[in-house]
Amino acid sequence: MKKSRKLLALLLTVITAVSLVQPAMATGITYMPDVTAEMSDAAYWADLRENSRETILTEAEIKAFNEDTILAKGTMVMDLRTAAETFDGKARNEAIRTSSTADAEYYFGWTYGDNGKKAKWSYYENMINNCIDRKAKSVMPVRYGIAVERTVLQVFPSSNPIWDDPADHDFNYQYLSAVHVNDPLLIYTTSRDGKYYLARSRDCSGWIPAEDIALCADKEEWLSAWDLPSDKVLVVYGNKEYTDESFTAPETARRMLSQGSILELVTDLEPDQLVNNRSPYHNYVVYLPVRREDGSYEKKMALIPENAKVSMGFLPLTEENIAMVMLNNLGDAYGWGGMMDVEDCSGLIRTVYACFGLQIGRNGNWQWNMNMEKIDMANMSVEEKRLILDEMPIGAALCFPGHEMMYLGKVDGKYYVVSTVSSIMSPDTGNRLRTRDVMINTLDVKRANGQSWLQALNMAFMPCYAKLEGKEYAFPALQWYHDAVAWCLSKGVMSANSDGTFGIGEPVSRATLAKALWVMAGKPDSEETMIFTDVAQDHTAAAAIAWAAEQGVMTGYSETVFAPGDVLTREQMVTALWRYEQLQQSPVETDMTDVSVFRDARQVSAYAREAFGWACGSIVGGTETGKIYPRELAVREQLATILYRYSQLPRVEIPAEKTA
Repeated sequence: MKKSRKLLALLLTVITAVSLVQPAMATGITYMPDVTAEMSDAAYWADLRENSRETILTEAEIKAFNEDTILAKGTMVMDLRTAAETFDGKARNEAIRTSSTADAEYYFGWTYGDNGKKAKWSYYENMINNCIDRKAKSVMPVRYGIAVERTVLQVFPSSNPIWDDPADHDFNYQYLSAVHVNDPLLIYTTSRDGKYYLARSRDCSGWIPAEDIALCADKEEWLSAWDLPSDKVLVVYGNKEYTDESFTAPETARRMLSQGSILELVTDLEPDQLVNNRSPYHNYVVYLPVRREDGSYEKKMALIPENAKVSMGFLPLTEENIAMVMLNNLGDAYGWGGMMDVEDCSGLIRTVYACFGLQIGRNGNWQWNMNMEKIDMANMSVEEKRLILDEMPIGAALCFPGHEMMYLGKVDGKYYVVSTVSSIMSPDTGNRLRTRDVMINTLDVKRANGQSWLQALNMAFMPCYAKLEGKEYAFPALQWYHDAVAWCLSKGVMSANSDGTFGIGEPVSRATLAKALWVMAGKPDSEETMIFTDVAQDHTAAAAIAWAAEQGVMTGYSETVFAPGDVLTREQMVTALWRYEQLQQSPVETDMTDVSVFRDARQVSAYAREAFGWACGSIVGGTETGKIYPRELAVREQLATILYRYSQLPRVEIPAEKTA
C-alpha cells in the first residue's frame, strides 16, 4: 500500500513538472520561441529592473515635454489650439491636387484596385478629382471637428482600396493614421462628393469620413470637448472597451473606445440622477461625442463599467505601467495606418504613450525628432548594441528600416520586445510568415534578408526620458570605441562578421590590417603579381596584401611567406600606419613625441620607435598607467580607433613649387 502511494506521488510530481515547463500548452495559447506565459504579465518585467515602479516624469514634466515636441522641427505634432482660423481654400485645392497626384504616381503600376486587378490610372484620377472642393473660396474659416467613432485618416477621399496583393484585403495603403473617439480635428476642405473632410489631427493630415466627425458650433465648444483639466480626464488604457447596449440611448450604446481614447469625466451628477435609464453605481460617467443628423456636435452621457481598463487622469509614467499598457494589446491584429480598428508598429507606440499624456509623433522618423534621449545605432556593432540594451528602460522604442518595437527586457541572454508586426521569417521553416499580430518575441527573429532584428537595429529612443532641465537618467553610455567602429563599418574600412558582431577583443590579423589600409587608400590596383605562396588568389585580402607589400607598408616574413592569419602587436600595427602615412602627398598634422616618457618605452622595438613617436602625438595615447604596451596583441577595436583618429587629423597643405 505504501509502495503504491509512493508511485502515485512520484507520478503526480512528474505530471506537475511537465505542466510547468509547457506554459503554452497549459494556456492553449501559441507563443514565439523562448516566450512563456508569465511574460505577458507586466510585473514579470518590472521585477527584473530596479526602480521600475517609480514615476519617471511628473504631470508638469510631461506637459513641458509635449510643448518641446510641438516646437521641435520634424515631429509633425502641432498645437491645434493655436492654428490659424482661416485659410485659402483655392490654394489648398491646388496643393492637394499636386500632392494627391504625386501619391497616385507612387502607387500606380504596382497596386490593385477593388476589382482585384492592377489599378489603371483612371482609378487614381477619379480619386484625385474627388479631392477638389467645388465650393472653395480664397478665404475660408477653419471648421472644428470631434471624432465620434474610432476612425482613420486616409490618403484619398474614397472607399476604393489600394492593395499590393489582391488576395490580401487586410493590408490597404489607403490608410494613414488612427483617430480615436473624442479626438479633435481641424477641418479644411470637403471632397467633391461631400463624403470626406480634409482634416488635421494633432500629428497627421488626411481625408476622413464625414460621417465619423461632428462639427462644433464654434472653437469654444470644440475646446470644451477635449481641452480638459486633469481632474476631468478619463483615459482608456485597455485594448478596447465598450459601452453597454442601450435602447434608451442608442447613440452612445456599444461604442468602441480604443486604447488612448481620452474622454470627459462627469463629476456633477445630482442625487439619484439616472444615466441612460440606469443608476450609475459601479460605473464611470463620461460624456461621449454624438453627431446629430445635420452633422453638428453634441455630447451625451454614457456609462463605462468599473471593471473596464480606464484611469481617472493619465496613468503615472512608470516602467511597469508602460509594460502593462503595451501588453494589453497582445494578440491584437496588425493594422496598417490604423485600419481594422487596430494599430501598426509606430501607431502602437504613439497610442501606448498617449495613456500617460505624452504626445508622440505618428511615424518613427517623426518620433526620432522629439527632444528625448536617443541613440543612433546605425553601424553599431552587435556587441555594443547588447551593452546598450542591457541598460535600456522598458518601453524604449527600437527601430530598423520598416519596423518599430517596444523594449521589454533581457532574460537568459535574450532581448525581448513587443510589437505589432506584419511578417517575419518563420522560426520553424525559414519561410516568410505572415504574422499580422501584436506579439512578444526576441531580437533573434530574422528578417527576409537573413539579418536578425538585433543586427538590423539602427535607432533607439526613449519617449519616457524627456530632455528637460534638471532631469538625469540612468542612460546607457556609448562605448569608448563607438565612433571609431561606426566609422570603419560605414566606410567599409573594416567589416562586421556574418552575425553582426565586430569582434570586440579579438586580435587583429595581418590580412585585416592590410585590407583596412588598402581600403583607406582607395583600393588601388597592384602592378605586381602575388608573390606570397601562402596567400591564395581568391583570398578576400589578396589585392590588399599585394598592394601593401608593393608599397612597403607591410612586409612578408620572407619573399614567399606573408602569414595573413598571424596576429599583430600594437607596435606592428602602428608601424604599418606610419609607413602608410609616408605614401601620402600631404602629411597629417601631428607632433612627434619622445617615446622615452612612457614607462615601458624600453619594450618598443628599434624599428617601431619613430612610428610610435609620430603616433603618440595624437593617434595613440598612453594609458593611465603611463604605458603604451607595444608588444601586446592589437585588438580590432584598437585598430578601428587609431584608423578613425588618423582619418580625423587635418593635413598640412604643401604649396605647389613656383615655376619660372
